[in-house]
Amino acid sequence: MRTARLDFADPDCPVTVAEVEEPVLPRGDWARVRVLSGGICGSDLHAIFPDGSGSPTMLPLVGFPMEMGHETGGVVVEAGPDCPIAVGTRVAVDGTLGCVARGEAPCPKCAAGQSAGCERCFGIETAPSGFAHGFATGIGGGWSDQLVAHHSQLHVAADAVDDLGLSLCEPLSIAVHGVLRRVPPDGAPVLVIGAGTIGLAAVAALRAFAPSSEITVVARHPHQAAAATRLGAHRVIADGLEAIVAAGGGRVTGKGRATLVWGGFPYVIDAVGTPATFGQSLKVVDTMGVVLLLGAIANAQVDLNPLWFKNVDVVGSFGYQVQDGVHTFDRSLEVLAAGGFPSDVVITHTFDRGDVREALRVANARDEGAIKVTLV
Repeated sequence: MRTARLDFADPDCPVTVAEVEEPVLPRGDWARVRVLSGGICGSDLHAIFPDGSGSPTMLPLVGFPMEMGHETGGVVVEAGPDCPIAVGTRVAVDGTLGCVARGEAPCPKCAAGQSAGCERCFGIETAPSGFAHGFATGIGGGWSDQLVAHHSQLHVAADAVDDLGLSLCEPLSIAVHGVLRRVPPDGAPVLVIGAGTIGLAAVAALRAFAPSSEITVVARHPHQAAAATRLGAHRVIADGLEAIVAAGGGRVTGKGRATLVWGGFPYVIDAVGTPATFGQSLKVVDTMGVVLLLGAIANAQVDLNPLWFKNVDVVGSFGYQVQDGVHTFDRSLEVLAAGGFPSDVVITHTFDRGDVREALRVANARDEGAIKVTLV
């Protein structure tokens, strides 16, 4: 089968499409999935085209060569004797290789349904090598023709979720998990900084789980603004402090680096995760407000004084979990089935997975109108 591996064999494109043997089912409670769609994530682009701003903390946690693709949808084509999911079932794949997937007794985090904090998946001492599909080796990924996964990683999709939409479950789950970690107060206006995939997913999550909140989105590009509007954002504005203050109210003090906003948005979502957007979030959030950090900021130099001076809560959010008995993926599949995050709005480009180089070029471009690029 074909798999796309981050191996740095070619400096012009560090990802190689290779022919490899089909992975075997590690145990009888695993299944083989034929991949129908695999999204390209911003974290993939940072790994493939590093700019020096990334964090080294994840390096010991991945397999090498890394089989890429963690935004994955597919159909089960082989089920082990202990796998309860039937052949022919369409699924969204949660790539997390936690205790249950590894055949281990649940650690305290897994026992509580907090798979994003699993104490065993963040290491490569046990097979599979790597902490998740897309960051492992030997089991396939979302950019492969096939992968193998434990049945606990497979979430059954309704017919209303199309094949491309299956791979949107993962990025949508990132936003749903974050919003549910700290739901905005009833009726509180929300500012979403960024209108890429995660910013748009935040809009969908807010519409589903904080429907009384008015949503303002900061979008840098016209195609992103149009997508945010289609997803239900109440207001879309251009980047810049003046536009944000005009939309959310508040009073500006100081100039230049000393600028600070008092009043305005009580809840801000940083869906980009750069020093600039995080610093902006802290400047514009209201006193006693919340900044939800969905973007992976990595190494940064940021003025944190507003955090202290305005009594701001910063909520970090990674991965997904079971909350009130329901896994984030299943909540997200319900949003997808209801049309809350349609693939024809979010997915702007599709490529055959054999054309991964061109797909990566388009996904990494700033002027080709891409939001989500997906391999099929």
